[in-house]
Amino acid sequence: MRDRAVIRHRLSQYSALWLGGFLVVLVIAAGASLVAGLDLIDVADGVLPAAFVVLGAAMAFGIGATAISTAGLATKSLVTALGLVLILPLLWAPVLAVLVTAAIGGTVIEYSTAYAGFRIVVSHLVYPLVALFTDSPLAAAVWAIFQVAASVIGFLASMVQVWKAVRGFLYSGDGGDVEAA
Repeated sequence: MRDRAVIRHRLSQYSALWLGGFLVVLVIAAGASLVAGLDLIDVADGVLPAAFVVLGAAMAFGIGATAISTAGLATKSLVTALGLVLILPLLWAPVLAVLVTAAIGGTVIEYSTAYAGFRIVVSHLVYPLVALFTDSPLAAAVWAIFQVAASVIGFLASMVQVWKAVRGFLYSGDGGDVEAA
């Protein structure tokens, strides 16, 4: 049972990271471009790499903390596998925040070096997987599917976190779901 608590705790941390990454970058990008009038492409080129480093380091820390913990080998393996599968949706959160800011401001973000680099890296990672299943070029469709899947995963993970916080606030007398990993 303790191993389940470790997995739930890591997934909860992932949810918080996704939501935090999205909101922090959204506030910075919107504040800098919409309020201060800075060019969104320049803002994205400064904010996205920093967000990628911070989120990647946080994910590596969570996986590393589990790897050196007293959890069982199956739990350690599952947390590592989940970390590898969920890293791209996690890194999508700040990109989505910049895209939302671009949509609100009516600008394009495609000329951002950080955004273009992210798309290229994702394409290089995802396209070989698609090529295993089909011979036709589906790079645009795969990119669209990735965007939707990453957004849905992040949104659902965030909503779980928000629901836990609201439930804990409303029903604070029952002890809640506070667990240590």
